[in-house]
Amino acid sequence: MISMENKKRLANLDLLKVVSMVMIVCHHYLVHGGVLEAAKITDANFYVAWLIGILSIVGVNCFVLCSGYLMTENRFRFSKLVYLWLQIFVINLVLRAYEFYVSGFDISAQKLLAVIFPISFQEYWYMSAYFAFYLLSPLLIWIVNKLTLQQLKKLTIALVAIFALIPNQWTKIDRGYHVVWFCVLFFVAAYIRRADLLKKRVRAYLGEYLMLAVIILAVKLVVTVLSDYNEVVNIINVKNYNFILTFLLSVALFAAFKNMKIKSARFAGFCTFLAPLTLGVYLIHDNNYVREALWGIIAPVDFFDKPYFVLHMLVCVVAVFSVCAFLEYFRYLLFKLFGIPQLSEKLGKKIQAFVDRVFSSKKIERL
Repeated sequence: MISMENKKRLANLDLLKVVSMVMIVCHHYLVHGGVLEAAKITDANFYVAWLIGILSIVGVNCFVLCSGYLMTENRFRFSKLVYLWLQIFVINLVLRAYEFYVSGFDISAQKLLAVIFPISFQEYWYMSAYFAFYLLSPLLIWIVNKLTLQQLKKLTIALVAIFALIPNQWTKIDRGYHVVWFCVLFFVAAYIRRADLLKKRVRAYLGEYLMLAVIILAVKLVVTVLSDYNEVVNIINVKNYNFILTFLLSVALFAAFKNMKIKSARFAGFCTFLAPLTLGVYLIHDNNYVREALWGIIAPVDFFDKPYFVLHMLVCVVAVFSVCAFLEYFRYLLFKLFGIPQLSEKLGKKIQAFVDRVFSSKKIERL
């Protein structure tokens, strides 16, 4: 059981997860809704849309930073992966079944396989990367614990320099949509925790977050103008998760929430309740079928040139988050009713026993 004191202590990071998911939905409104692609520098709402897009691009990075920060104290469990796979499978199955029904049961072999193997077929890029990241986590934690603080510092700086500072092709990791970038963020978060860094006031980091966002917007404007004369400047993409300024923006927001003190037990409890639902919000609203239908119905690009553009975006983002969170909570109750958590524990223990047997086998040692 988690004590009320621990709930308060972790509620700030739970709140960051909720805020991060709201940012992810907001970013999808702008990207999947076609706003950022359609926006021209002469449009009145160009600067507003891009500033909001820059402020919200940090959602995924902050999610992984939270995981990395907490992971060093958590024990690896196969049951977590089993439960996660079942969660993805059921949500994907229900949504695909509805798609098949709407399309007149136009079922292809690839779509069926994608339902059964959503991780392998990358139905959700984030979940495919996270599965690999979580499987690697025991090794990553072992490395963090074995290295001295100075060695960990050098490794972290080297990884950030290689994968965020140097935009070379040999370090290309799909603009940060990759397990390698997740590992880099893990070492950053682990070093922050072990070295006890980023201890300034919350308002200081929020100020840095806003200042960096304005700087990134200025970089975007310069790139947009210069790209008409030389396309080489397009290698600077502020929408990349591993763009150095976007990385620093993510760290600033993470630091602000890390140092945040939530005094209200009721609000802390609400954050702790809502945070586990955020993954379901992602799985539902960013499903391949739902994504196309959702943003086609909302049609953000149709409201881009309207004076109430920001209000429309705010209402839509809150509505999408709320509806998906409600559906995810319903899924959670069904899983609990049918004993899925207990089933995941049993299957996880069996997988762990099998893995232990395989790696202790003399055949493996001879290999």
